[in-house]
Parts: sequence; C-alpha cells; structure tokens
Amino acid sequence: MTGGVVQFGEPMDVSAEREAEEEMGVKDTPLRYLTTFYYGDDHSRVWGGLFDCTFDGPLVLQKEEVDEVLAMSANEILARRAEFTPDGIFAFEKYLTIVDGA
Repeated sequence: MTGGVVQFGEPMDVSAEREAEEEMGVKDTPLRYLTTFYYGDDHSRVWGGLFDCTFDGPLVLQKEEVDEVLAMSANEILARRAEFTPDGIFAFEKYLTIVDGA
C-alpha cells in the first residue's frame, strides 16, 4: 500500500498515481478507483481514497519513505495489524470488503 497527502487543487486519482510512482515506481499503469472513506480516532482524521492496480514491473522504492516491501497474504497483514497504522488497517479492511464482494 502506498499513501500520501493530496495537494491543494489536486484530484484524488492524480494524487494516487503520483504517490504510487514516487513511493514504488509504479507508473503507466491504470489505477482502479474503489471508494472514499473517513477514518478518525483520538490521534488522526483521514479522508482517504482507495485505488488498486495490477503491476508486474520492477518496484523502485523511494528510499526516504519506503524501508522494505513484503509479500504478505491478507491474513498475515491482519495478524500483524499492530505493525501498521490504524488508518492503514482501516483502509485495508475496507479494501478487503470491496474486493471480496466483487
């Protein structure tokens, strides 16, 4: 998963494409819009958008923001939920609901 902040005046899909390219080197690959969501707790509030894509090219990681990429099943991610941000897990669970229902 990549994530980031939408710049002023920037459409959410353009932001998603920019973040995927900046953080992972994913480019020239269409993103599929899934939904928008709101997450809030005592520490943060997020209006987010969910997109997905299929990419089979090489990943080029942004060293300032990405330490490593792990191939994990959905169950592994959920079992290790404490290692992820709460809003990231919330978004991932929403993603699973959408793709499992497709």
